[in-house]
Amino acid sequence: MSFLERIRPAKMREAAALRESFSASPPARPGPPPRGFARALVGGQRLIAELKRKSPSDPAFAQSASFAGLARVYAQAGAAAVSIVTDLEHFGSSLADVAGARAAVDLPVIVKDFVLDAAQIDVAWSAGADAVLLIARFVPAGDLKSLLDHAHSRGLDALVECHDADDIDAALAAGARLLGLNNRDLARLTTDLGLSERFLPRLPAHVIKVCESGISGRAEVEHLASLGADAFLVGHSILKDPDPGRRIRRLLGTERDDAPQLKVCGLTTGNDARLAVESGADLLGVIFAASPRRVTPAQAMEVRAAVPGARLCGVFRDEDPARVENIALDCGLDLLQLHGAESPRECRRLRETTGLPVIKALETGSSLLDEAAAYDTAYLLLDRPKGAPDVPGGGVDPELAAAARDLAAAGRSVLVAGSLDPTNIHEIMKDAPAGVDVCRGVESAPGRKDPDLLRAFAREVKK
Repeated sequence: MSFLERIRPAKMREAAALRESFSASPPARPGPPPRGFARALVGGQRLIAELKRKSPSDPAFAQSASFAGLARVYAQAGAAAVSIVTDLEHFGSSLADVAGARAAVDLPVIVKDFVLDAAQIDVAWSAGADAVLLIARFVPAGDLKSLLDHAHSRGLDALVECHDADDIDAALAAGARLLGLNNRDLARLTTDLGLSERFLPRLPAHVIKVCESGISGRAEVEHLASLGADAFLVGHSILKDPDPGRRIRRLLGTERDDAPQLKVCGLTTGNDARLAVESGADLLGVIFAASPRRVTPAQAMEVRAAVPGARLCGVFRDEDPARVENIALDCGLDLLQLHGAESPRECRRLRETTGLPVIKALETGSSLLDEAAAYDTAYLLLDRPKGAPDVPGGGVDPELAAAARDLAAAGRSVLVAGSLDPTNIHEIMKDAPAGVDVCRGVESAPGRKDPDLLRAFAREVKK
């Protein structure tokens, strides 16, 4: 028995309960009118990024981060829309998650449930959905057009999901304007991109074509786009990535898969932030901890305003978590860097409450470095102890380089900092770290970046 057939009885009971509830109290939508989901998918290679807590196809998968925080990450990374799976039993998320995620961003939200009755469309509409999913083979025979019409009468777009030629014929006959090709076999819960490859060339030009499931890399997006796909619905590969924003950028082609990341830290002005981006920086660091380069939230907002599309990382040291959360929201941070004695549990908690990936900084020679395996953060940043003397000859600290190699060999994504500058960066790049972090080594004065030094440093990193 397929997954769809297993869940059908439960969905029929849900629909019956909703009809009874609505007979006493008709559905109402307290929030703003629907946003244009279909309109957001026009223009080529649009990404719909999904939210869910678990997945029947991957029992080990679990997502505990704030949906509102993740939605903000998705929007900042370039997603065109957000998808929320609202089947609590099998996916761990529900209609209760819709309002918070939708309020966090300006993107349209599609609610994905297993719809077979108009009452399910009504409850999604009342929860704040901008679009709904209709699975062609799940909808009762002959009801697809009426459900499409009902969704449209509520101002909702409807994505009709298909798995074979019969589904496609039914969707087109019903007047579907949005057609999804799901590469997942719902009987075996396996994926095969061959389904999209077979059917994309056969779809009429007036239909917006969405490829779903099994998409994890830029090459797949480009290949399917070349066959006519307009948009891509991606969930698992984004949600399983410790840095979901970077995964989205890679899928969209705005960041290369194989390039080391360059983080320029200690930025204090919008001009220096623009210079860093123009030089090739992937991450921009603003420091909220005690430092000659410390910024106020207002200054950080000025940096953000100067480079709205850049990835902004806030650096904190043993800060009150509530203040970190507030600054992250107010300043539009994309990552958090924790540079103190924060425990693995504290790092995990901040990731859950903000939805942001965490960089945990560890210093060579510290006891925390011995506990690196306990930190399940997106990145580990290796640095030299504050006040450590310069390495003779201006080279890279051999202890730092060795620790970076060890952590990388253990499968960790490692960023390396510590007295790096244009004259020695080539030494650490030989070990192919996930990225490097530079601050003082490209400055003319604390908090002021030198254009020539910064460009020279970036050239070495990006070789």
